This record gives sequence, C-alpha cells and structure tokens, in this order.
Amino acid sequence: MSTGRFDYLDGLRAVAILAVLALHWFVWYVPFFHGGAVGVDVFFVLSGFIITTMLWRSHGRGGLSAEYRTFLARRVRRLYPALVGLVVGSIALYWLVPASGVAPTEVARRGLVALTQTASIWKSMQQDGGFWVAELEPFNITWSLAVEWYFYLIWPVLLLAAKRRGWTAGRAAALAAGAGAACYGASFAVPAFWFYFGPSARFGELLAGCALALWLQSRPPEAAPVSVPAPAAGAALAALCLYVVLAPPSDQVYALVGVPLAVGATMVLIVSGYGVTGGGVHALLSHPWMTYVGRLSYSLYLWHTVPLTAFEEMPGVPRPVLGLVALSSVAALTLASYHLLERPFMRPRGDVLSPTSIRRGTPGPRPGAEPRPSEPV
Repeated sequence: MSTGRFDYLDGLRAVAILAVLALHWFVWYVPFFHGGAVGVDVFFVLSGFIITTMLWRSHGRGGLSAEYRTFLARRVRRLYPALVGLVVGSIALYWLVPASGVAPTEVARRGLVALTQTASIWKSMQQDGGFWVAELEPFNITWSLAVEWYFYLIWPVLLLAAKRRGWTAGRAAALAAGAGAACYGASFAVPAFWFYFGPSARFGELLAGCALALWLQSRPPEAAPVSVPAPAAGAALAALCLYVVLAPPSDQVYALVGVPLAVGATMVLIVSGYGVTGGGVHALLSHPWMTYVGRLSYSLYLWHTVPLTAFEEMPGVPRPVLGLVALSSVAALTLASYHLLERPFMRPRGDVLSPTSIRRGTPGPRPGAEPRPSEPV
C-alpha cells in the first residue's frame, strides 16, 4: 500500500540515515556534521514505535511463548539475510583488495561478532581511545543492531505478557515512559563509550518510541487525530538538522543535548505524521526521493562504510579515484542488498501502522487496499 503517512515514516528514516552519512563521510573534511550521531537515535525511537504498535495490535495465536517465538522468527527473517550478506560480501571485498591491510580470515572472525550480535558489548569496552579487544572494522556499525536485538529479546515478552494480563495501553505507556527515563538517567553513571555504544541509554530511546505508540493506542476510537501545528513540526525538523550540522564533537553535549533533542524531535515528527496531513514538513518527508532513501536505509546503513575502509589505502591510485570507486561500490552493494536480501523476505502486514487503524484499534487492511511489504525497522 502506498499512502502519504507510510511514506512519511520512510522519509523520517531518510533524515536519520542522511545524518549518519554526514557524520561518517564528511566530518573528516569539514568542521561540521559532528552531530550526525543523532541519526542513530532517530532510528531507535522509530524502531520502538513501530515494533510496539505491531505487537500491541497483534492477535497472536497460541500461548505467550508461541507469539514471542513468532516475533523473533520474523525479526531474524527480516534482518539476518542482509546482515549475512554484509559479512560474506565484506570477506569477498577484502579478498579482492589485499591492499586494505586486513586479511579475509580476520574479516570473517570479526564478522562472527556481528552475526552473534555482540558488537555493542565489544564497542562498549573501548577505553582511552583504543580497544582492549580487537578492532571490529568493517563491522563497527553493527553495534546498533546488537542493541536493538537485546531489546527485542526483552521488551516483546514483557509487553505481550502485560497485554495478556489485561493491562491497558495507557498503563503500559506510563511504564514504558518511566522505564525509559530511568534508563537514560542511569546511563550518566557509566563511561562515555558505554553511554554511546551500550544498551542502557539506547533502551531509553527505544522505550520513548514504545511509550508514544502505546499512548496513541490508548486514545479513544472516536478521538480526533492528534494535531501538531505545522510550525512545531518544522521547528522540530529544523532543530534536528541544525544540531547535525553545528554540534561540537563533545560527549557531554551529545548526552545532555543531542539525545533529548533527537528523541523529542522524532516523537513530535511521528505524531505530526499521524495527525492532520499537510504542510511543508509532511510534503518533504513524503517526497518520493526521501521515501526511497528511507526504504534503502537498512542496507545503506550496513554498507555505507565498508568500501570506504577497504579502498582507503591503494598505492599509486589517486584519492579522488578511490573515493569515486568506494562511493560507487556503496551504491551498488546497497541496491543489491535491498533488492536481493531485503525485499524477498518482507511480508505484507496490511494497514497495521495506518493512523486510521491505530485510532480505531482494529487491525487489518482497508477494503480494496493492496498490502504493502513490511517497512524496514
């Protein structure tokens, strides 16, 4: 199905991945874009919102354990084909480019860290600017996938159990909001690298999205759509973009300003997309170019640094040529991953995320609507 509201969420993903690309591609050449790390925060809030909406509105068959196993199986089917493709493709790429300085066997060993979802723990152990465990390139970016996976192992079973015990969505929303605030606050007691790469602060961001999803579910079916004035949505997007461009490279600024700003702006923008349509922000985030980038965001995130590190040092080849080859490789590998390893494993889920269905509290596609493949999370 193709509606502006679904496209809107894809456009918000595009904002997130573009922020990450700005950080990893340009920060070494210009004194800007140090705030691009908040792109990951946007992804976490979106993930919590989408997963919780789907879980709360699901009508699982069988017991709690069966519904939980079904959820995990769907997550594996959705995320692992592209992740396995990343590891296998990286091994082949580093074999073809021996000047990279990393042997394919070492790439394979590091790939096991990515496949076992332990990259977050490994990255969190970084101290004083260096690893006391082995470097993880080219799979450093998989730390965020690991954090989400830890969350997938815990939150769904708690939420499904609460739902089966008769909890209201409002009560669950309050619990999620309180737990998220506690996770964020407690994370200031840990080292900076654990704050960034570890699960504690990130669980706070995921739970913020969960709380928003449950709050929307708790509203009466006859309630009018939540209305966010167009200027407020514009201010949220502008503040997020300004932070990406102008934020200093400071851990404290990121923790105290960047994270709350990213979480708050993302929640405002989600609600804006689930309210009355219209306005410049909605038009921008629903633009076909933005939505296409958003749909590519998972594969693009996986591959956006791998060729750059593989082609970083090739004697006798001018750096502009290396850059062109690396970026062309990113584009080709991203498209191959999306079309060959993502789309074939996406399953239709009808209108489960549509604003109308959320307000009515009833799942299922609209009459005559074609189900759209599952959106990336």
